[in-house]
Amino acid sequence: MTIKVSLVTSATPPVTVKPATENINSGNQTIEWVPDSNQPAFTFVGVTFPTAPSGQFSAPSISTDPVCMTVIDNNNSQSSKGNFPYTLTVSLNGTNYSTGPGIQGGGGDPVIHNN
Repeated sequence: MTIKVSLVTSATPPVTVKPATENINSGNQTIEWVPDSNQPAFTFVGVTFPTAPSGQFSAPSISTDPVCMTVIDNNNSQSSKGNFPYTLTVSLNGTNYSTGPGIQGGGGDPVIHNN
């Protein structure tokens, strides 16, 4: 599953993703975030899943060449089904920007939906 990430530093939220809701089938699935077309040269900082059960999502693996971030979704049990909102953070010129609330963030609400 590939999710495209956009950064507009003057927008609220400054970071948006397409699709905003990613549907994930059962089984261990790799989720990858990549910059959308024509984006500034940001790098990924991380992603958090505040409502996910422990072990649901792996720690993020972040690459700068190519620029991307991946996690493994352990979608293998009934408790792993449902919606898992997340906050994704990127960095540009030493400033962090995110999809969610907080410093340089906004009201974004991207979701991983486990079927």
